[in-house]
Amino acid sequence: MIMLLAASLALAPVQIPENFLLSEKAARAPQTEEEKAEEWWKISDRLDQPLLLNPCRRKRATTADRSAVRTITYDTSAPSHSGEQLVIHRSSRAARTAMKKLLADARRCVARPYGKPYSWADDGRTRWVVNRTRLADEASLMRFMMYDKLNREWSPVLSGIVARRGRALMIYFGDLDSLGHPQKRAVKTLRGNAAEMAAKTCTLPGVC
Repeated sequence: MIMLLAASLALAPVQIPENFLLSEKAARAPQTEEEKAEEWWKISDRLDQPLLLNPCRRKRATTADRSAVRTITYDTSAPSHSGEQLVIHRSSRAARTAMKKLLADARRCVARPYGKPYSWADDGRTRWVVNRTRLADEASLMRFMMYDKLNREWSPVLSGIVARRGRALMIYFGDLDSLGHPQKRAVKTLRGNAAEMAAKTCTLPGVC
């Protein structure tokens, strides 16, 4: 009986409470007209929202194995970009599969051109770099790098982390302006956010 109850909880739909994500209160807070002209928050509960880390630039995600999604992005006129996303799947197996597909995309589209050249050297070569890291049930740090032809080095355009806890995937990403310099500080910020959310998701019924 206990096993049947646990199984039913694991497969039951999950609602993400309001203000559950770390940046959500700030995203929902009223803005002055001056703030609206300089910074832009977007909150979405679309089930087909692509993952914020999206190496192959998929336009939408399949929803069959998803139970709930909340995506928050933040942009400023600086410009600066960051985002937070929580995806609750219908099972831990589905979450593991989604994680594997994301990492496979990073390998498949490792050197896909990112539209027009972005670097100051007007070279525009890009690549994704992925490193496993110990966090939650599994996690990976992902960096989108661009080649600086002038200085002959690869520089991070944005950094992100994807972590899985039970049947939940959580993603945090940002550029160095939003995460902080140097790169080590950015990684510390990403890991801290993901660890906090990994703990919070286990308060939701049947997720962990």
